[in-house]
Amino acid sequence: MQSKYKVIVVLLLVVITALVTAMLSSALLGQQHNWYDIYQTGNDVPCTKCHGNIEAEFLDMPTGAPHKTKTCEFCHRNETNVTYAVGDIASIHPGEEAHAASIPPCQQCHTPHITDIHSVNESHKPLVDTSDLNEACILCHTGFDKSMEFKRAEYLDYYVIYNTTTSKYEIQNFSFEGVSNTSISPMPSGAKHTWEDASGLDCFDCHSDVKSALENGGHVPQSDNTGGDYGGKRAEEGHKGRHHDFSRTNVTIESCKPCHLPDAADFWSGYSHPEAQLDYHAATTEHCYNCHFYGTEDAPGSGGGGGGGSCAPCHTILRTAGDHTEIVTSMETQNFCGYQMDKVCVGCHMPGPGDNVPFYNRQFKVYTEPSATIWMTPTPPP
Repeated sequence: MQSKYKVIVVLLLVVITALVTAMLSSALLGQQHNWYDIYQTGNDVPCTKCHGNIEAEFLDMPTGAPHKTKTCEFCHRNETNVTYAVGDIASIHPGEEAHAASIPPCQQCHTPHITDIHSVNESHKPLVDTSDLNEACILCHTGFDKSMEFKRAEYLDYYVIYNTTTSKYEIQNFSFEGVSNTSISPMPSGAKHTWEDASGLDCFDCHSDVKSALENGGHVPQSDNTGGDYGGKRAEEGHKGRHHDFSRTNVTIESCKPCHLPDAADFWSGYSHPEAQLDYHAATTEHCYNCHFYGTEDAPGSGGGGGGGSCAPCHTILRTAGDHTEIVTSMETQNFCGYQMDKVCVGCHMPGPGDNVPFYNRQFKVYTEPSATIWMTPTPPP
C-alpha cells in the first residue's frame, strides 16, 4: 500500500513538471508560427520579447535623454554599409554583413564628438585607440561596468648632470622603471542603455589614484602664485582658473579644471590663449610648458597692460636664458613627450614654493600616482 502512494506522488510530480514546462515553453515560443515583417524600414519584431532588461533601462532614462525616443532599429538595423535580412511578403533576403541586428559605431551619428576624442590633445585618446568598439564612449556615458586596472611605470628615473664640456645642464639616462598596478572598481549597474549626463560625471570614479596623490602633495607642485584669488591676478588679467594653488585637503573637480578642462577654466569671456588646448572631447592635459614656456610675457588686462612685467617670471621661465632653458633644450633634443617633461619639472618643484631643489648633479626617482614620493640623491645639496 505504501509503495502505491509513492507511485501516485511520483506521477503527480511528473504531471506538475510537465505543466510548468509547457507553460514556460508557451510563453517563450508562443505564436511561433506567426511571421514577423523584418523589412529594414518597418521592422515589427518585438525585440523586448527577449530584451526586457534593455526596455527597463530605457524606461528608467529621464525625459529628454538622448536615444530615449529612438527605436531599437534606429541603432541596430541602421549601420552604414550593412545589409540586413529582409522578410516581408514581397521579398526574402537572409542579409549579408548581418542577419537580424548589429552594433554600430557611435561615430556613425556622433562624428563631431569622435573627431574631438581622437584629437592628439584628448587625454583619453589612448583609451579610445586601444579599447573595443564603443567602449570608451559607454564607459562615461552609460552605467557600463568601469572596473579597470591602470598599468604604468612605478617611477621615472633620470639624472640632472652639469656637462663640463658644454657648460650646460642636461638630462641623462631617463628611463621608466618597475610596474605599478592600480585597480579601479566603481561598481556601477552595468547597464549600457542608460544615459549619464556629462555634468554629473565624477572623474574620480576612475581617477581615484590621482586624487590620492593630490591629497598627499603629489601630481602637480603647489603654485608660487598664492596671493589673491588667482595668484594676485584678477580674472580679467588672464588668471581665471589658471593656477594650481588649490586646497590639498579638499580636492574636487574644480582643482583639475585649470590643466584638464581649460575651456571651463580659461581666461575671461571672449579671450583664449593661442596655445590653449581646446580641441578635446572630455579632458586634455595642459603640460607645464603650455603656461611656463608659451605664456604671454605681458598678459592683456582690463587696463590694456595686464599684469605688465610681473607676468614674465612665471610665464617665460622656460624660454629665458639660464639653467631652465638648458634642461628644456636637453629634453627636446631627446624627443621627450609632455609627460616626461612634466615629471622632470615635478622632480625639482614638488617640494613646494620656496623649497625648490637647487641645480646640482643629482639622481631623481619620481614615483607615479597614487604615490607622491620623490627620491633624490645627494640630498640635501652639498
